[in-house]
This record gives sequence, structure tokens and C-alpha cells, in this order.
Amino acid sequence: MKRTIVMMCALCFVSLSLWAAPKDESYTGWISDSKCGAKGANASHASCAKKCIGAGEKAVLVNDSDQKVMAIANPDAVKDDIGDHVKVSGTMAADGALHVDKVAQVK
Repeated sequence: MKRTIVMMCALCFVSLSLWAAPKDESYTGWISDSKCGAKGANASHASCAKKCIGAGEKAVLVNDSDQKVMAIANPDAVKDDIGDHVKVSGTMAADGALHVDKVAQVK
């Protein structure tokens, strides 16, 4: 009886852990800089975004659907895509920053 209860508790814990695990999400938008944010969500802003990020501003993703500006937790993942229209997939951290796992150009 005691063994069954312990097994049921363990199964419950594992189930809750899997349910609460972060899920991969994907977003389509522009890689911009934190200074310009949503104003930089277009192709003509690419050179400005590269200059600002080179000067120390943070890389952000401006979501196409709602123009929400999302900080990028690992900016090295998008360093070659600054100013580009991209589709990114990754996980949202507890602090609201997006950890990018994969980047693809949108044509």
C-alpha cells in the first residue's frame, strides 16, 4: 500500500513537471534595436539598427501581429539578422525575454 502511494505521488510530480515545462513558440517580426523598438520594424531601418546595436543597444524582436517589442535573451543568435524580417522560434523566459533557438529569413 505504501509503495503504491509513493509511486502515485512520483507520477503526479513528473506529470506536473512536464506540463509546466516551457514550450517552444514561434514569432514573425523584425530584429530591431531597443532604442528604436517598433519604429525600427521595417527594411529601411536595417543600417540604423546595426549601428545602434554596435553602439551598445540591445537586440529586440518586434512581433508582426501586435508590434510588441520583445527583448532577446541571447543576442548572439540573431547577430547576423539585425534589421531583417525573420521567423524565430524559442522559449519565453520568466523575465519576459525570448531565448531564440532558431532563426529563418522571411521572404
